Amino acid sequence: MLAMRAACVARPTTNARSRPNARSITTTSRSSPLRGARNVRGRASSEDQEDVASNFPEDSPAPGYVAGPFVVPEGAPALASYTDPTVWKLMQAALRECEVEQVLPAKARRLAEEDGWTLIDVRPYPDYCASHAWGALNAELYAPMQVDSLVKAAKQAATLALFPERALDKYAAVECNASFLDDMQDAVAWGSKVIVYCGTGGVIGQAELNYADGAQTASLIAAHELCARGWGTENVKHMAGGLGMWEEIEGFDVGEVPEE
Repeated sequence: MLAMRAACVARPTTNARSRPNARSITTTSRSSPLRGARNVRGRASSEDQEDVASNFPEDSPAPGYVAGPFVVPEGAPALASYTDPTVWKLMQAALRECEVEQVLPAKARRLAEEDGWTLIDVRPYPDYCASHAWGALNAELYAPMQVDSLVKAAKQAATLALFPERALDKYAAVECNASFLDDMQDAVAWGSKVIVYCGTGGVIGQAELNYADGAQTASLIAAHELCARGWGTENVKHMAGGLGMWEEIEGFDVGEVPEE
């Protein structure tokens, strides 16, 4: 899978990981039936919701969540995207309530080198190949869009109309990676200690400011997804500042791999 393509070449030696014996878990999209041993239940009644002690139980999403590919918090508009401001504010509240820790690159590197944490780059695979935090593995939250329908072709055309410079990039638009959890398990065992990051990192924000100081990014959506799916909130950290701070401000080592 994509997440194991991590034979870094930024140094004379590599630190590639062997594939762990992680148990399999599958995810579903809104258009497909639920499958797999871990049940993701639909929206709960108000009675059921009163019994929910936490938004992020240990083994499965609370009744207030719906199948994805990514989990949408209860209370979100029915047709809202994951980047909708209302959805984002609900994610912020859930991440704060469950005390998901944000760490700067210096601490993230120390945890990875000394305390058994694994850096997970959730950017699209081509971006990971070009440059990533040294030692990080890849599990795409959003993948380059495969233009296999008229709808996707129209989306790509609209994206290129707004950002014509992307015509020279390896991809013009992205789509949700329904195999995100599978890719995570190709990288590490289920429930392992992971630090997720993307290009810019983002910030959860403060509840007392109504989360207005927050900034949504792919890595924060990934942190929410892992916690909601039962990865264990104590096993998930988020690297604020992302690869930009890691490389450009801290000057830490980066790796690159040939794209397959």
